[in-house]
Amino acid sequence: MAIKDYMVIDIAKPVNTYANLTDYFQGRVGDAEAYCKLWIKFGTRPIDMTGKKLRFEGNDPNNTPFIDCGRFDAGDDGDPQLGMVTFYFPQGIFQVEGKWQNAFFKLQDQNGSDISSINLELKVLPNNVEMGITIHPFEPELEKVKAQINKALREMNAQQLLNQIESMKTTVGAYTDLITRNQVLNKPDTIKLINDTVAAEASKLDAKMSSLSTQVASSIRQSQADLATKGWHTKELAATLMNGASGWAKCDLAYNDTIYIATYAGWIKLPGTGVFVDFMNNPLSSYVNFDNHTLSGTMLLTGSAGAAKQGYGRLLAGVKLDGNDQMGLWSNDAAPVNGVASDSEYEGLLNINLVGPRGELHGV
Repeated sequence: MAIKDYMVIDIAKPVNTYANLTDYFQGRVGDAEAYCKLWIKFGTRPIDMTGKKLRFEGNDPNNTPFIDCGRFDAGDDGDPQLGMVTFYFPQGIFQVEGKWQNAFFKLQDQNGSDISSINLELKVLPNNVEMGITIHPFEPELEKVKAQINKALREMNAQQLLNQIESMKTTVGAYTDLITRNQVLNKPDTIKLINDTVAAEASKLDAKMSSLSTQVASSIRQSQADLATKGWHTKELAATLMNGASGWAKCDLAYNDTIYIATYAGWIKLPGTGVFVDFMNNPLSSYVNFDNHTLSGTMLLTGSAGAAKQGYGRLLAGVKLDGNDQMGLWSNDAAPVNGVASDSEYEGLLNINLVGPRGELHGV
């Protein structure tokens, strides 16, 4: 490898404005694939030319532009991995003698990115031997490819057109024969067939939609019935006060298909004639059998005795449903509880709950 035979092309574009190819290239008018040896670098670092493209561009002495010209390979002693290649100018590019203008090489990488070299000084020598012989005009590679493709398309299209005409003639002939023998539906028959088919399918669809509508309505009614059975129901039962008691009292009943909950509530004012008395009836006895129930609780009573009965403040007394199905206050002591006189006046809040299975309820 003679390195002195290679012209260094610095893609980094150093300060020098031109690279002189005169000592490395002696092309003449009419040369086909004249070449020069190039060493492509970026600064001092050789560029690996594997997979890259190198093109020549410039204006010849007649100011005719030439773009994307030429090719390269390793040549006799080059090494593209080290940037040392032989560049070949295409046939027909050197048509006149003289100095080229704005000439440069353009390097393109695998991604299609371009980078140009500094301007080149390039002179084409005359060809005095072949003067008067017509020089083959330069034809860019792209134009060559386009011409080849267009020629192939013209030849292919012509043959394809002939094949299509023959195929159409065969097809038309076959259908003409079928129509003549009434084996192909004409327009009125086709329309009737489509209408009959659509009408039959529409009838089937209507039947399916009607059946579906009936099923949906039935499901909705069943769901409503289930909700009515499984949902909560309420009833307010009025209580009757007795034995001189006053205020208000009631029983709130709530139930579903599983359980019931009864809440006795009220504000009871007991008579001054006695604290431990039956003060109300049992309004729930119309719906629940209390033979197997013991209903009891407590009431916090607040005393309201006069000056003669001072000191009788609060009283926590038991509340119980007796054998006569009446609710009242009670005490195990015969004497007044906590020293409370039997004629003291008391009042307090009633709140007792009862929970049981739904099967115990009747009349609702």
